[in-house]
Amino acid sequence: MSEQTGSIVGGRPPDLMTIIFVSGLTTFVWLVCLSLIGPAGYLAPLAVLAAGAALWILASAMKGRQWALAAMLGFALVVPNICFQRQELHEAVTINAQNGLKLLLWAAMGLVGLARLPRYRNLLNDRAIQCISLYGLVGAASTLWSPTAVYTAVGALGFLGAIMFCCAAAAELSEEAVYRTVVISFGLYAALNLAFGIVMPDVAWLSTLTEADAPRLQGVSSHPNILGKEMASFICLTLPLALAYGKKRTALVLVATAFAIIIATRSRTSLGAMLITLALPLLARPQVAKALALGVVATTAAAMLAVAVGYVPDVMSLLDGASRNSDASEILTLTGRTELWGFVWDKILQAPILGHGFGAADTVLSREWWGQPDASVGAHNTWLQSLLTVGLVGTIPFVCFHAELIRRWFANPNSLTRLMTPYLLILGMTEVEIAAHPVMLTVATLLIVAIDVRRHERAIDAP
Repeated sequence: MSEQTGSIVGGRPPDLMTIIFVSGLTTFVWLVCLSLIGPAGYLAPLAVLAAGAALWILASAMKGRQWALAAMLGFALVVPNICFQRQELHEAVTINAQNGLKLLLWAAMGLVGLARLPRYRNLLNDRAIQCISLYGLVGAASTLWSPTAVYTAVGALGFLGAIMFCCAAAAELSEEAVYRTVVISFGLYAALNLAFGIVMPDVAWLSTLTEADAPRLQGVSSHPNILGKEMASFICLTLPLALAYGKKRTALVLVATAFAIIIATRSRTSLGAMLITLALPLLARPQVAKALALGVVATTAAAMLAVAVGYVPDVMSLLDGASRNSDASEILTLTGRTELWGFVWDKILQAPILGHGFGAADTVLSREWWGQPDASVGAHNTWLQSLLTVGLVGTIPFVCFHAELIRRWFANPNSLTRLMTPYLLILGMTEVEIAAHPVMLTVATLLIVAIDVRRHERAIDAP
C-alpha cells in the first residue's frame, strides 16, 4: 500500500498538530465574526456549512449527478418564493438577503445549464424553446438601453439560466424523478404555508381596510395573489405528470390541497383561471362542445326575450355583491387595470420597437402613474408587459412561443402542456407572469415544456 493512502489528499490522516491548527484557525475566524457583527456571528459556522453544501451541490449538478439536479430543482421551485424580507413599494432594488438568494440561484442555474449543454443540445432545436430563448436574448440585449441596466441584466440572464437549467433537468432526470421532486416540493411548500397560517396568523393572513372581516392567506409568500398563482402553477406542473403515471389518488390530493389554499387566498384570478383550465379538456370533447353550444344559444335567446318583455335585472347590484369592496367599478375596471392599460400603451408608444428594458416596467411606470401606487409595479397584462419592456422585437418570439403551445394543445391531446397553456393565456390577461423576471410559474412552464419535448423525442427514437 502506498505511504499516502488514506489521507485527506492521498497522504496519512492528519496529525494532532494539524487538527489543533485548523481548530484554532476556525475559532479565531469565529471570534472575529463575533467582534464585527455581534451576536449574529454565532451563525457564522452554520453559514460556512451552508455555503459549503451549496457549492458541493452545484459542483455535483454541473457534473450531471441526478440527486444534485433534483435538489436544485426542488430549491428553485420553493425557496425563492419564501418572503423573509419584505420590500417597500417602488423601493430601489438592492442586493439584500432576499434578492441575493435569487441572484445566486439564477447564477447557479446558468452555470449548470452551460456545463450540461452537450447533453440537452438537441432540445434547443424545438420551436417553442427557440422562441422563448430568443425572447430572453432580446431581454439581455435591452440592458444597453434600459434605465435600470444592472437589474435588467441580472433578470434577463436569470431568465436564460432558467431555460438552460430546465432543459438540463429534463434531459438528465427521468420523468419519474422530476415527478417525485415536484410532488415533494409542493407538499413541503403547501404544508409550510398552512402551518404558517395556523402558527402566525397575524403575519400569514392579510387584512385590508375594506376587507377587515375577510382576511386572505398569504402564508410565507409576499402576497395572497402570489400564493394563489404559485399553487395553480404546481397544479399545472404536477397534475399532468401524476396522471401520466396513473397516480390518480395523488393527483386528487394535490388538486384538493392547492384549491383549498387558492380559496383561502381569495385570489379570484387564479381560481377562475384554474377552473377554466381544468374544464377546457372536457369542454373540447365533441359531445360536450355541441351541448355547450346549444346551451349558449338557449341562454342568449332567453336573455333577449327577457329584455324584449321589459325584464332587465339590476346587474350593478349583482356586481356590487360580487365585489370585495361592494363597488361594481372594481369588477368593471378589473381593479383599476383598464385605466393602467391605457397609461401603459402610451408608454409603449414611446419605445415601440425595442421597449424600455427587460424588468424596467416599475421604474418606467411609477414616475408618472396617477392611480393606485401598487398598480404600477407592472403592466398587469402579459402582452403589454412584453411590448413595454422588450418592444416589438422581443414580443414577436414571445407570441410565437405561446402560438406553438396552442398548436400543441390542439394537435396532441397527450401533451404535458395541456394545462399550462390555457392557464398562461388566461392569467396573462391580467398579470405579467413569465414576461418578467423568472418566478415559480416561469420555472414550472419551462420545465414542463422541456419535459414534453424530451418525451416526444424519446417516442420518435423508440423502435
